[in-house]
Amino acid sequence: MPEPEHPAAKAGRLVRAVGLGIARELEKRADAPPKQPPAPLPPPPPLPTRDLVGRTVFYGFVLSLLAFLLVALRFEMLFGGTHTAKLTLRLVLAGILFFEAYLLLSNWRNANQRLGQRLLTRVWGPRGPINRREKTFARLLRDGLTLVGIVWLAAAVFELLTATVGY
Repeated sequence: MPEPEHPAAKAGRLVRAVGLGIARELEKRADAPPKQPPAPLPPPPPLPTRDLVGRTVFYGFVLSLLAFLLVALRFEMLFGGTHTAKLTLRLVLAGILFFEAYLLLSNWRNANQRLGQRLLTRVWGPRGPINRREKTFARLLRDGLTLVGIVWLAAAVFELLTATVGY
């Protein structure tokens, strides 16, 4: 009767077979031509800034910047004793600031991105951000515009309270 094979011999044959298979696979991969890196993705299309919404957002931003300066400088104090003129100016300034703060904070029809894209088009041309630096700059600009919206909302509330309650 033949002597049974030792279990370690079976394991050794299995390990050698697996090792040979791995070695053959590594040789195939080494002989294969190197893969080309994928082509970079095209930049995202920029948001339109020259349409009606884009122009409205931009001109509203400029107008609300002027309104904020008038509020900060307390421009209505130049009007003498005319209470109606002061009240009207305060309500108009509060309305302008509320409107632009709403656009910047709610991001209605991408108003925040459109306003940021208008500046970014001047920085790197009419395209979307491509690399990490440009994406970070665009994100910080949008966050800054949100902060400006919060400040303008506070100024609008201040003007509205000054107009209705007085000081």
